[in-house]
Amino acid sequence: MKARAQAKQKWVEQMLSLPVRDAQEASRRRRWITRALKVVKGARTAVKYRAALLDAYAEHLSVLEMTLMGAAEEKAGKPFTPGKAESSKAS
Repeated sequence: MKARAQAKQKWVEQMLSLPVRDAQEASRRRRWITRALKVVKGARTAVKYRAALLDAYAEHLSVLEMTLMGAAEEKAGKPFTPGKAESSKAS
């Protein structure tokens, strides 16, 4: 994946370094750059959204893990109290 992204980056840099031959090509290049910027910004927004979802899910899993570890550590015969594992996380 990284190699593909690097290849695309290199291609974009090479394409943009070429001189523009005429006004029509300059106009076409401006439109292409505008579209490409929209795609990049949209992709960045999607990645940020997915990262936020993953962060929330990871936090949920950590709380769940702490709850389950608390249950596993309970002494035999002593009832499990759900708030105990969560309060130990804050310490």
